[in-house]
Amino acid sequence: MTRYNTALFFAVLFVLLIVQNACQSQPYPGYTLYTSSPTRTNLIDLSNNVVKFWNHTRSGGYSVYLLPGGDLMRPALSTNSTLNGGGAAGIVQKYSWSGTLLWEYTYSSNSIRSHHDICPMPNGNVLLIAWEVKTAAQAVAAGLNHSAVIWPDHIVEIQPSGSNGGTIVWQWHFWDHLIQDYDATKANYGVVGNHPELLDINVGSSGSGDWTHINGISYNARLDQIVISSHELDEVYVIDHSTTTAQAAGHTGGRYGKGGDILYRWGRPSNYRASGSQVFNVVHSSVWVPDSVPGGGHIMAFNNREGTNASHVVEIVPPEDSAGFYSLTPGTAYGPASPIWTYAASGFYSMHLGGCQRLPNGNTMLAESTDGKLWEVNSAGTVVWNYNPGGEVVRVLRYGYDYPGLSALVSKLNLTAVIEGFYDAGANNMRMSDTLTVFLRNSSSPYAIVDSAKAVLNRSTLSGLFSFGKASTGNYYFAVRHRNSVETWSPSAVTMTIGSTTGFNMTSSASQSYGSNLVSVDNSPARYAIYSGDVNQDATVDAADLAIIDNDAFNFVSGYVGSDLSGDNTVDASDASFADNNAFNFVGRIRP
Repeated sequence: MTRYNTALFFAVLFVLLIVQNACQSQPYPGYTLYTSSPTRTNLIDLSNNVVKFWNHTRSGGYSVYLLPGGDLMRPALSTNSTLNGGGAAGIVQKYSWSGTLLWEYTYSSNSIRSHHDICPMPNGNVLLIAWEVKTAAQAVAAGLNHSAVIWPDHIVEIQPSGSNGGTIVWQWHFWDHLIQDYDATKANYGVVGNHPELLDINVGSSGSGDWTHINGISYNARLDQIVISSHELDEVYVIDHSTTTAQAAGHTGGRYGKGGDILYRWGRPSNYRASGSQVFNVVHSSVWVPDSVPGGGHIMAFNNREGTNASHVVEIVPPEDSAGFYSLTPGTAYGPASPIWTYAASGFYSMHLGGCQRLPNGNTMLAESTDGKLWEVNSAGTVVWNYNPGGEVVRVLRYGYDYPGLSALVSKLNLTAVIEGFYDAGANNMRMSDTLTVFLRNSSSPYAIVDSAKAVLNRSTLSGLFSFGKASTGNYYFAVRHRNSVETWSPSAVTMTIGSTTGFNMTSSASQSYGSNLVSVDNSPARYAIYSGDVNQDATVDAADLAIIDNDAFNFVSGYVGSDLSGDNTVDASDASFADNNAFNFVGRIRP
């Protein structure tokens, strides 16, 4: 019995691994956004065809972002400043989907200028990185070990208004968080090694001008923290955004109690006199990995490794507790000791610039900027998509078909459905939400698959929104798959229209499926459900499915497993009863 059970377990595990690997071996479905020239932004499909472009009134586009409403936001060049360092901008622009300039805000003068990256915020505001001029006298008074004009970085959060207005609602300045051990008679004097939360003004500032050269900025809404990357200092820094502007200028207050001091830093421990290896040698594009994708909460960055002809992209796991605080043993370097994931390949090199993005399927988008090459690689480092538009391409972003900002390019299916085993008639909902895959198929034989989409079927609303980016406007059958249920087809072809949403209720009648292949699960209200029990996904509920369930119940398997037909995270007799009943009634897929 044990040997039989073990064989079944490994067979199921093998199938799951194949599915996972197949997912990562394919490009993540969606459209790719990048700056194709200083005055043009392109959106391309997975065949590298331009499906949408924007022309711009000003040069710029170090980075570019598609907003959830379909608008585009980018930095652009101003003409009113003498601060002309690398990545200079001074303006941020927002364009409509149709290409109309909606908003243009200037943050530029002879004493300040925004530069490099921007970060659109969930609240509609935008974060800008900017220089501010400090005179030689100010720099020396702050403890600089030579006389020079320097441009330390600061961050401003702009709340847009009108066509060119904006209010600074929050700001943070490196200048407020300095330390130096050069001159005890000057400001900021202290023991550098005892204050990793402060920046040594004499690290990386042997020259003048653009001292820190921050080039990447990313916001984590869950933590209310910002991560930035420094070209000159070879580090990434995390700061608290929950502070007021007054708190951000000090050393106390905010969610983490440290005001605007550095919460976490990584890449070059010697900057704060700690032992440990330097990892970054010029770093760009520091980004939080979104919580909803593999590696959520981690930090990624492009490590140029200038002068080595071999760049890396690294992913680190900050030593963060559940509340967002970072651990550090005094006198040591911040962890981790090494990245959890690194991408490197023969010939992969960008001497400066560079971009990275983690995708929902676990793949990673890369911009090998100075060679103008764009890549998508899986976790094993295998290239699954690439494009070489030429020139310098600083950043690249892939937006999935389900991204709200792409609504004009996709057709959507708002599907109402119920999974038989998950349904709780007493509560009129399902015990858990779960992922469905919907396949669009041609309306005539052999009914070839044209497109597919995944979405979560919500346990309360009993609905999910599926976005299709490949299918043209037309009539299609759709087939619904769930991990332990019978594949169920629509009763006839339905019309899908690009830019529109088609609603379909599969719960109101058995006839809402091909061959009336639904089971009644509730009389008040009347509800019909997709049959449960096809654990091995061979389109039939039979003894093979029962054997898997029996095996898992015998071994007290629990959790998110395919043999849990009832959605209660336990495999037991209740799951077997669904499969046994449906096998007895020869339930299986019915299709044209």
